[in-house]
Amino acid sequence: MKLIEKPSFDSLKQFKIFEHIPDTELRQIYDKFEYCHYNNEESIIQEQSVGDQIFILTAGKVRIEKRVGETGSEVLGFYDEVGGLFGEMALLEDKPRSAGMIADTECEVLAVSKEDFLELVHSVPLFTLSVAKNISQFLRETDERLINKLKKENDELRHMNFLLQETQEELIGKERLSLIGRMASTILHDMKNPMSTIGGYAQLIKMKKHSGEQLAKYADIIAKQVIQFTTMTQDLLSFAQGGEQMRLRSVQMAGYLQECCDSLVLKFEERGVSFTRDLNFKGEVRIDNGRFFRVLENIANNALDILGNEGNFTIHSLEVETGVRIILEDDGRGMSDEVKENAFKEFYTFGKRKGTGLGLAIVKRIVDEHDGVINIESEEGVGTKFIIDLPAVGYNLLPKSKHQIPIPFEN
Repeated sequence: MKLIEKPSFDSLKQFKIFEHIPDTELRQIYDKFEYCHYNNEESIIQEQSVGDQIFILTAGKVRIEKRVGETGSEVLGFYDEVGGLFGEMALLEDKPRSAGMIADTECEVLAVSKEDFLELVHSVPLFTLSVAKNISQFLRETDERLINKLKKENDELRHMNFLLQETQEELIGKERLSLIGRMASTILHDMKNPMSTIGGYAQLIKMKKHSGEQLAKYADIIAKQVIQFTTMTQDLLSFAQGGEQMRLRSVQMAGYLQECCDSLVLKFEERGVSFTRDLNFKGEVRIDNGRFFRVLENIANNALDILGNEGNFTIHSLEVETGVRIILEDDGRGMSDEVKENAFKEFYTFGKRKGTGLGLAIVKRIVDEHDGVINIESEEGVGTKFIIDLPAVGYNLLPKSKHQIPIPFEN
């Protein structure tokens, strides 16, 4: 910055801030000002400095900057109104400068010290009014700039949100296609075996060179493969169709579980696996009989597949605070933490010879539809427990936080 020769007294009258001030008072103002020249990029006002001067721009353009972080800065705007006042806010508020002012081109300004400015405010009322008008105009223009900036940013956010929604829909579409692909792969892979078996034994029967006992054996094998085929088809349809319409009715849980056990026990007896029932809950529960039987059947079939031709399987029922707890327990090989974490995910299988990988996903869905909670407790080499809590008639509703309550495994 360097001081230069003041412009003529008459030249001050061209500036709007002085246009209504009489010559006698304007002379007082003229005597107080210094005329300064700033080179391009030279600092006129430093951020956080004490406000000890105000300025009137007579030529050039000033850039308003604010520090961001330790080394960065953000341009807040530009000021190029010839005859406009700047730097007055910190002086009037007696606070440090909130932003810096830098010459964006070569600039010339009239500068007056704080002391002289305050003296003029008291002695020249019209100058005070002009300063107030200048501040009001600057604030109005600043508000307008901010509103326009916010409007522009809002439009950009709206556009980005639109693009995000399009991307989300695209990803959902791709996920659906991926799901259909996995389902198709599962169908082709897992249904190939029973269909091949059925076809093979049908060809043997067609040969008509077998005894009645052999034919009965072949027919029994075909029947079992058809059952396996039907079960897998039912799993896939149930999963693809989502939740079906629930037909809830109140049942005596002890009697219902006895009937379910009677239907399940035959498969275990055929394999030589011990099947035990320990049914102690006597209250009523509102369930969809057929759909909840799928829960017990799928878990029992999993256990049977793991146990093979030996071991023990038990179904317990007991009263808990929220209603009934059903525990389906086997003493098979147990699950690792990874298997437990993924057991209810679609198409996830581990250590099974057959199946769609949907059995436990369907189990979880049906239990959720009954406002219940299902957890797995398992220890490798010891066995596995599926623990189902259901709300019973006359009991408090099952709190959702129960999903996170661990149930200790007991040997």
